Amino acid sequence: MNKRYKGGVLLTALLFVFLFSFIFTFVLEDFQLTQRFTKKTKEYYIAKTMLSMFLADLKAEKRALVKKGQQNFSTGILRYEYNQPILDVTIHLNQTTYKFQEQYQEENKPNQTKSSN
Repeated sequence: MNKRYKGGVLLTALLFVFLFSFIFTFVLEDFQLTQRFTKKTKEYYIAKTMLSMFLADLKAEKRALVKKGQQNFSTGILRYEYNQPILDVTIHLNQTTYKFQEQYQEENKPNQTKSSN
């Protein structure tokens, strides 16, 4: 009866190692995908925040809008090109580039003069 099970331990050990190496590979790949997704999501929201800050400055008329330009942020560079009414914005963060298109119409306010008494 003992001679019947001689090769079973080696086969079981090999299957055990093979199974756990597969499980480890899948867990490692899932972790890497999660990390990459988290990083890309964070960069996307940083880019959207940069765009929102740029548009807020434009709408508050803190800066004049020229045909082409760029604005440096602490996290990246925002470049824009204005062809009425489309504003093409390209944002460079690390090694990633995001492109956005916005509808923007400049408001022409009449010159206001202060009257003195």
